[in-house]
Amino acid sequence: MKESLVSIGGVGSIASAVAAAAPCCLPFLASVAGAVGLSALLPYSQYISYFVQAFGIIAAIGAILSFRRHRKYGPLVLTVTCVAGLLMVYNVALIAWLLYAALVGLVVAAIWNTYESKRCNQCSAEA
Repeated sequence: MKESLVSIGGVGSIASAVAAAAPCCLPFLASVAGAVGLSALLPYSQYISYFVQAFGIIAAIGAILSFRRHRKYGPLVLTVTCVAGLLMVYNVALIAWLLYAALVGLVVAAIWNTYESKRCNQCSAEA
């Protein structure tokens, strides 16, 4: 059960990146999103910002749970900083570079958390 709760942070990071990047009409992501059927969500585009913020918060919860397991501050600080950036972008000022930096940071934090969790499992298995 705890394994699935810890991995939820990675799912939240990836989902928020995809949800935010698809309506921003980046040429590659827009064509991929259309090919996999995400263009069917176009009538609901006004709600995308809420989904991105919700998935960002889910990623932060996953990072907290992962931190409790491996006790590495780096991924947690990166995740919290990126979620704060996301919340600022959608609620204070729409700054495109900050949005993309926060999304990339969430993906990096998810990969970093996965690496640290696996490394922590290897250390406890050897002891």
